[in-house]
Amino acid sequence: MNNRHVDVAVIGAGSAGMRALHAAKAWTDNVVMIEGGAYGTTCASVGCMPSKLLIAAAESAHAVQQAPEFGVNIGDVDIDGVAVMDRVRRERDRFVGFVLDTVENIPEEQRIRGMARFLDDHRIQVGDHTIVDAKRIVIATGSSPSYPGSFAELGDRLVVNDDIFEWRDLPKSVAVFGPGVIGLELGQALSRLGVDVLMFGLGGQVGPSRIQKSWNLQRRHFQMSSILMQTPKYIAWLMSKTACPSRMTTTTEKRVSKLWTMSSRRPGVCPMCQDLVWKTPVCHSMRRVFPNLMRKHYESVGHRFL
Repeated sequence: MNNRHVDVAVIGAGSAGMRALHAAKAWTDNVVMIEGGAYGTTCASVGCMPSKLLIAAAESAHAVQQAPEFGVNIGDVDIDGVAVMDRVRRERDRFVGFVLDTVENIPEEQRIRGMARFLDDHRIQVGDHTIVDAKRIVIATGSSPSYPGSFAELGDRLVVNDDIFEWRDLPKSVAVFGPGVIGLELGQALSRLGVDVLMFGLGGQVGPSRIQKSWNLQRRHFQMSSILMQTPKYIAWLMSKTACPSRMTTTTEKRVSKLWTMSSRRPGVCPMCQDLVWKTPVCHSMRRVFPNLMRKHYESVGHRFL
């Protein structure tokens, strides 16, 4: 077992982890970054960047569809789903490549591969090969999609937002559970690309606001028709250019190719380790040592020290 003694250990090599490493290196070179998964960051691989690529394709299609309003007649829009997703994956991989280049520029002695496990407040075991004793520890393990256990019965028809950028083609239809910011923007993008999108919201909620009046405004903005389907928990709307011809009842059957759940995300921390992690005081200490850098780099992007 190798033993390392460092001033700062950063767990996680995503956007937050790499920024943490950069901030710490302004004070000391005795640092290490630990990563147990693939390099590439959530933003570049399954988050902001591929999302914007899909949205850009949708906006192009929407602009052509709206062109006749300006006296520009182009004809019918032919959307090639295979080509759309091929460009999304190709450009996504290029963005990830830039991140990998950045990681490769980090000195090898400052990178350790393997899953991290706390032994105590200052010691971390990485895989079965290294123990890191760190004065300060930054936990930047991000999160991963979570969904109700009952959805698992859907098999390969169930997708989370991490999955859609691996599609080889656009589906004919998709049901989206969770009309939050991401569900709405990507649901609208798929709709503009010719996919029938059925949007489900708890109690009819649309978007992050809990004000019911805003839901009506957002439904109009996202071109949702009247209520399609209503259950004790969920109300669903179809994102469509045309209004639904008639209201459906709870017994109406609507078949979709994919069910995409945006229910929630769980922290990237092992449940058995949470008691130790939440009680570990070392990250509070780092905030005291680097107050301005830490606040600037992390609190602005929604990360916090534990």
